Amino acid sequence: YNPANGGKAPAPIGALHANKRDSTAGVMSNLLYSDDGNTPTKDEIFKSLTSQTVEIVLTAHPTQVNRRTLLEKHSRVQKILTEADEVRSSKGTSYRQQQLDDALRREIASIWQTDEVSR
Repeated sequence: YNPANGGKAPAPIGALHANKRDSTAGVMSNLLYSDDGNTPTKDEIFKSLTSQTVEIVLTAHPTQVNRRTLLEKHSRVQKILTEADEVRSSKGTSYRQQQLDDALRREIASIWQTDEVSR
């Protein structure tokens, strides 16, 4: 009897997890229940558990991964800035300087409109 559950008896543990996917790929159920219906001994369970292998997988957090298009935009900004420095240091034409300034504005606006920046 469970008053917090409206007086109903608690559900069996197996019923709570019946609809969940087995993240152990059947290892735990194979460990605890044999095909012939016999329950394994404590020694068999211990041996099975201590012979398991674990592999660590490190992945980047989704917010640390930049899409290729964003990386390409950053590369174009760098190229524009480098060329703008060269044009200004060599007293290039004001027309070329204006072209580079406009290109830089377009790239920055394009970066700001990406999903990664708007998050």
